[in-house]
Amino acid sequence: MSAVADSTRSADAEAPLAERDRIAALDVLRGVALLGIFIMNMPGFSHSVFALPAPPATALDAVVAALRDLFFAGKFNLLFGVVFGIGFALQLARIGDGERALAAQRGVAPRRYRAVRIYLRRLAFLAVVAGVHASLLWPGDVLVVYAVLGVVLLALRRLDDRVFALLIAACLVFPALAEATVATAVSPTTETLVAFQVEELELSNDRAYGHGTFLDAVRETARVFAWTTSSPFGLYWYLAFCVQMATGIFAGYVVGRRGWLQRLATSPPPPRLVTAALVVALAGNAIALVGAEAIVPALAGGPAVFATALARTLGRAALAALYAIAVVRFVGTGTPARWLRPLQLAGRMPLTNYLLQTLLASFCFYGWGLGWWGRSGAAFDTALAIALFVCVQLPLSALWLARHRSGPLESLWRFFTYGAR
Repeated sequence: MSAVADSTRSADAEAPLAERDRIAALDVLRGVALLGIFIMNMPGFSHSVFALPAPPATALDAVVAALRDLFFAGKFNLLFGVVFGIGFALQLARIGDGERALAAQRGVAPRRYRAVRIYLRRLAFLAVVAGVHASLLWPGDVLVVYAVLGVVLLALRRLDDRVFALLIAACLVFPALAEATVATAVSPTTETLVAFQVEELELSNDRAYGHGTFLDAVRETARVFAWTTSSPFGLYWYLAFCVQMATGIFAGYVVGRRGWLQRLATSPPPPRLVTAALVVALAGNAIALVGAEAIVPALAGGPAVFATALARTLGRAALAALYAIAVVRFVGTGTPARWLRPLQLAGRMPLTNYLLQTLLASFCFYGWGLGWWGRSGAAFDTALAIALFVCVQLPLSALWLARHRSGPLESLWRFFTYGAR
């Protein structure tokens, strides 16, 4: 085969997937997850994350807050983690297959660890973007967690499915154990110090985000990020969030490397599995909503905290799994329904859309923009997230992809990863 043909085959393995070769259900899942994450992140843009939850101002706010917590809280971050894990498995396999095919054509041995080196460059770009985003624009960033867990997954990728099942189980139990033991592990002096720091951060958030300039907001974000990554309490929160996200990422990786996503699109899952997930989702979220001590009076203190936290974690995971199953089964293997096409396009440029959400929400609530900081409730926040996603992000995604093969940040990401356009 000629050198030109060889280079073409190599480029094909590393080029953006043609639309006909993409897994439509995966793109739709990304689009759905982006909307769910935007809805849950919006209160963090409109109020300080360090402030205690205020009582709902209206009955509508109370209803929307309850529904948002029941159907969205923690579910869509997990869902996006599942999609990240599936994409991780598929991308590694694609790079490896392309390298082996090219080596066979040239009559040489495949280059060892090439797929790992390429993916490390991919994670390095993500880490840089995440670091800038988290330290200067949005302290609630999740991309840093993906970059860290991506490296962890690279190291663990050859483990058996049974080991991954044990890791997933440990990730599900860890938050409950940590929440139940934190009260005894933290001294009264530390609690007092943390309470003082949180109150101070709430006040500085109100000044910088609510009434400051763009530079004030950037400096405040850097301050919050420094506190989160250096203080014991901030690091504890970060560790707990990493463990929560690892649950979805590990599960997604197993699904991706086993090809279960494609099988699910063509045949339904076992009814018993769906029934069990539904029971766990309903029971877990119900217990988390009312509290374990209200259901089992014998529980008190640590046992009640553990039971409530475990129920919440299991309920979130089960509901996220049901969302994924429903979307994949609805989309199937063919072309998605016309009304799902905008979600599919938004899901093809997830990094761009995730960062765009920060810019849109910051402009609406921060002092350098419209200045709506501290003035809205759950109903307004939720309606605004849906409106911005449907009326701004979906049309922009369609317009951009009508002229380009991938989103702007996704194109930079690919250039950095492969070193070629």
